[in-house]
Amino acid sequence: MPFAYYERLSRAQQKIYRESDGVTEIRLERPASLHPLVASLEAALATEQRATTQAATERLVQGLTDALGIPRVTVEVLAARPHAQWGELHGLYTVTAGRRPKIQLWMRTAKQKRVVAFRTFLRTMLHEVGHHVDYALLRLADSFHTEGFYKRESSLFYQLVPSARKAAPAVMSVEGWAEVPVDERLARLERTPSDLARLVRGQTDATLSQRPAPAAWSAKEVVCHLRDAEEHLRGWIRTILTSDDPELVETATADQWAEERQYGRDHAGAAWQAFSQRRDETLELLRGLDAAAWRRAGRHARRGRMTVDTLVALIAWHDDNHLGQVARALDGKA
Repeated sequence: MPFAYYERLSRAQQKIYRESDGVTEIRLERPASLHPLVASLEAALATEQRATTQAATERLVQGLTDALGIPRVTVEVLAARPHAQWGELHGLYTVTAGRRPKIQLWMRTAKQKRVVAFRTFLRTMLHEVGHHVDYALLRLADSFHTEGFYKRESSLFYQLVPSARKAAPAVMSVEGWAEVPVDERLARLERTPSDLARLVRGQTDATLSQRPAPAAWSAKEVVCHLRDAEEHLRGWIRTILTSDDPELVETATADQWAEERQYGRDHAGAAWQAFSQRRDETLELLRGLDAAAWRRAGRHARRGRMTVDTLVALIAWHDDNHLGQVARALDGKA
């Protein structure tokens, strides 16, 4: 099922949209030749130096465009992301008549000014390269965010990072996660968008929409749930940080969300993109907290007193649980 905005496109634009949606993979002939450039970019980002990161990004983007046999682009890495009510801008691809196309990337989060996680930065870079691929390689007259577009982005990512996790993680209890050091819990949260992308990439909308049993969610519905739960749980954390001993309210059950928000009509790629961005915002918030903030707490009707530390354990468990649910749904198991 296409994005909702598909219906607002002209017939000519819908034709381009369908062409884009039909291409789900971009294959590199020798991806291993680019792996040293990927490692160099990761090391450069770790230095937190803009000029160093820009140079490494330029080399990798040039390597990609050369490997694909398409024209090169100008690359610009900037500091903190622009932001407004709609959120933060992660990357931008622009074409100006008479000039080489440009990719702009921001390496620091908007509020805390922290350097973004490497895989987040790499995926943003590949997203913008994907727009260039649409015009220069696929010869599309426009570049739309289709399911095919997101699958092409993922296909490039997993060729460049073949060491990405190969299976959904085993599920540990909330109490078990509470015993895990904070850094490891945050690493679990950071991996989840990539783990989720690995599971859903290359799957058709029909497969993603198929419920393994009448009362069980489809893979797409789980992705949508993760997207909305991320916003909800981050809201709880913010409430705890700004109020003393607040009540943590559940606005609706998960099944009510699925029905009221019509998860079945959503686009899995768009839902994943929104979840990934919201998770990045959650990590930015958590990494800026001091020890006292982690001990602040609120009250939940069923779970009792919950600290920020406990909530992060809950989110880690929640990730594991739903990654397993996606894998089972795609295997036709409830």
